[in-house]
Amino acid sequence: MRSDAGFTLIELIVTVAVIATMSAIAVPNFIRLIDNHKLSSAATDIWVLLQQARIYAAKERAHVVLTFDPDNDGIIDGDYLLFVDDGTDPKTRWTREPGERIIHRRRLPEGISFHDVSFAGGIPRTRFNSRGFPNGLGGHVYLKNIQKKFLGLHLNLNGNPRIVRSDSGEKGSWN
Repeated sequence: MRSDAGFTLIELIVTVAVIATMSAIAVPNFIRLIDNHKLSSAATDIWVLLQQARIYAAKERAHVVLTFDPDNDGIIDGDYLLFVDDGTDPKTRWTREPGERIIHRRRLPEGISFHDVSFAGGIPRTRFNSRGFPNGLGGHVYLKNIQKKFLGLHLNLNGNPRIVRSDSGEKGSWN
């Protein structure tokens, strides 16, 4: 008596075809999920730094600057930098001088870039005073990923940041 143990070649080919089809459907969705997670993580990180800058400025009674490098020209050796501005030289306020303490220096995740960064006066930085209030009228930081998804932050007059979304990244489409 002979036992038929194992798989036939046709059963094996059908199984491999089913697995290949499922992978072809799942992998692009998984990649999109990872890209969206990176975007969300970057926006959350900037939200945390804005909150931290505000709290640190009030607690230490110091001016704290969060500056961004949207052009990626390497001026701040990172994509964004949080530091204490001692304000000793009025001509170099807002710019980190040697000896001014860096609180955080960060880079955006791979595949994430700045779409637009603008605070009071259209500059890519904001400063919190010793009471924890930002200069000027607030501002925004908008990010995008390689899938053309947009996420950003609005900073209001009181220094409260909130995360906003846009489908197109165009002005007036952020909510």
